Amino acid sequence: MRIALASNLDKSDAVAAAQNLLATLRGYVGHDVRMMPTISREAFDAFNPDMLILLGGDGTILQAARFMTGMRAALVGINFGKLGYLAAFTVEEFRAQLPQLLSGELQISQRLMLDGTIINTPESAADGAPGEREQAPAFHCAALNDIVINAGIPFRMVQLTITINGQDTTTFRGDGLIVSTSSGSTGYNLSAGGPLISPDLQALVITPICPHSLSFRPVVVPAETEIRITPIRVNSGTHVSFDGQISQPLVAGQHMVVRRAAKPLRLVENPTLTHWQRLGSKLHWAQSPRA
Repeated sequence: MRIALASNLDKSDAVAAAQNLLATLRGYVGHDVRMMPTISREAFDAFNPDMLILLGGDGTILQAARFMTGMRAALVGINFGKLGYLAAFTVEEFRAQLPQLLSGELQISQRLMLDGTIINTPESAADGAPGEREQAPAFHCAALNDIVINAGIPFRMVQLTITINGQDTTTFRGDGLIVSTSSGSTGYNLSAGGPLISPDLQALVITPICPHSLSFRPVVVPAETEIRITPIRVNSGTHVSFDGQISQPLVAGQHMVVRRAAKPLRLVENPTLTHWQRLGSKLHWAQSPRA
């Protein structure tokens, strides 16, 4: 098995722990273990690992997930951040589970990835005129948690039209829109009033951000759904955010298409802590009030 190790280089404790684990892993016969110099697509392609062990926080996992789009490598997250939702192992837990990990006994979940494309709409199509309908992509990026349209500076409400699988749904005004995966439902989606969704459910959540409406509630749609968002009115600072890490302007004359990516992220699960236990221990879900 080809095993790659990488860490968040801004966290000295993560870098030191990665060096220690490198020595430990090289003690197991029959595996090609290497330290990756950076978290990048070029580094992945150069080695093409079967497994990536990543030391950092959830943000580091989100970064790596974008670069791993389409790869078969399984990802193991060791938490050196705050919440540790995706980076589910501590160093101690990882060491305890290492024999089971190397023998293929640990569960690997298939985490749905998003594929987001900003498209320049031809003038003929924008004006409703017949003719050439081909559309030129302006920007493309993957995301594991969510793709978000934010109103941006000067923070006036934007007006967006939503089309689902080619069917017109609604045009609304508000501060933006979140399209989230089940994995990302505990993030921005949750803060904006969206539902919690079990990560093994293949679904997308469409959640408005502060809509100027009492009746626009979040909706859950099948993972195969194609969501098109067309801006009717935007601000100079309106932008699309991919997992809160990559940002791209969205201007009039463009639209956004969000769909599931062709391949999921293969994430190794911590067998000592279920999804529901993480909700309770990290987000204090459904716990009784405390005096």
